[in-house]
Amino acid sequence: MASDPRTPDNVPARDESGHEEPGKPGASGTSSRGTVPGASGGAVVPKGKAGKEKGRAGTEEPKQPEPADRDVEEKPRITRAGMIWTATVAGLILLVLLIIFIAQNQDQVTLRYFALEGRVNLGLALFIAAVGGGLLTAVAGAARIIQLRAVAHKDRKRKRNQTR
Repeated sequence: MASDPRTPDNVPARDESGHEEPGKPGASGTSSRGTVPGASGGAVVPKGKAGKEKGRAGTEEPKQPEPADRDVEEKPRITRAGMIWTATVAGLILLVLLIIFIAQNQDQVTLRYFALEGRVNLGLALFIAAVGGGLLTAVAGAARIIQLRAVAHKDRKRKRNQTR
């Protein structure tokens, strides 16, 4: 098994963007292996020939900055299909947990609401209460959204009339 020949003495000093820092140990324009920093693919150039090309005496194109680490993978894009799939999986997990909750709470309880009275399973009673609370929250949220859309519509209409 071969060991890594790069030691702190012969590895060029690099700044945050991955370029060699001038004046630092190991920053001589070429690395100890004869590669030119910023050259595409880390091409090996004989020492003394770096920066010299045939037919272009004295003119040197600006070097494109390279990423500091080529092994870093890009973040995957978030898509609607991915969000729907994630929401479906989360919903199924919650449904399984809900079924387990209802199955474990089979005790009969008496519910009274004004003049109404009835017996129902505890798990089912708590489920009905949770759904009722969710519906009330959804209605309040929908009312607020409708209110904000109406205000935004009035603002757009007012701005449109001002520009005419």
